Amino acid sequence: MATRLLLPHLSQTQDRIAADYLAAKSLPRRWSDGSDSVLIVGNSLLADGIDRTHLQQGMPGYHVAVYPVEGTTYLDWYFGLRRLFSEGSRPALVILTVSVRHVLSDSTNGEAFARSMMKMSDLMSVSAAAKLNMMSTSIYFFASLSEWLGTRVWIRDGLLAEWLPRAPLLAARLTTRGAAIPLTAVPLAAARLQKMRDLCNSHGAGFALLIPPELGAGDLAAALVAEAAQLGVTVLLPFRPGEMPPVDFRDGFHLNARGAAHFSERTALVIRRAFPLSGMPP
Repeated sequence: MATRLLLPHLSQTQDRIAADYLAAKSLPRRWSDGSDSVLIVGNSLLADGIDRTHLQQGMPGYHVAVYPVEGTTYLDWYFGLRRLFSEGSRPALVILTVSVRHVLSDSTNGEAFARSMMKMSDLMSVSAAAKLNMMSTSIYFFASLSEWLGTRVWIRDGLLAEWLPRAPLLAARLTTRGAAIPLTAVPLAAARLQKMRDLCNSHGAGFALLIPPELGAGDLAAALVAEAAQLGVTVLLPFRPGEMPPVDFRDGFHLNARGAAHFSERTALVIRRAFPLSGMPP
């Protein structure tokens, strides 16, 4: 009862996620007007980085569905896509929008992932991939069955937003960057993308990774573009690391409205070039 009463009032994020999930789950390959479905999934870098209206306007002939879930990484979306496909989602193209660091992460979004993105039949595969112990695996099991366990993080965040509306700004100032990722990790990232590509292809969808802009320069993204290309996986890099100016970032990681407009415009262009309508997967 508490979940039903609190969530609609306290968590606009959860309302958005629920609406995006329903839209993603019902995607056909092609719409009655002839437009092909493109499903773009990711985390807060997608939520803040893409202006949905600008992106759709820049992609005539495509029907774009954007589905970001804050706190997610590669494993969330690998298993999340398995669930979406099993529920009937049939996009022509799937685009994962996360950083290279997120592609390499072995973590998942905890109980919220177990409740909203994981198929129960995938529990042991999730446990192995995320290196969960038996206690954590049992928590995922019960969270997948319990609305309260699966949504209590959203309730907490909703309450925090009500009590401390400027908390996200404080959190952004306290955020620290992780250690630099060595170039030797690039083959693992490419192999993971190949696995997700194969999953999408098995359901008739194309696949690409979209790397959001980064404030600092580096060679990792370009190395992944080249490594993935050798495996037949498309990696889209609208802005090279360090190319987008600091004024377009809200907190050093996430884009502000100006940055999102620039990123959305260029993203539409690179998607159209990489996946022209005549070249969409059969």
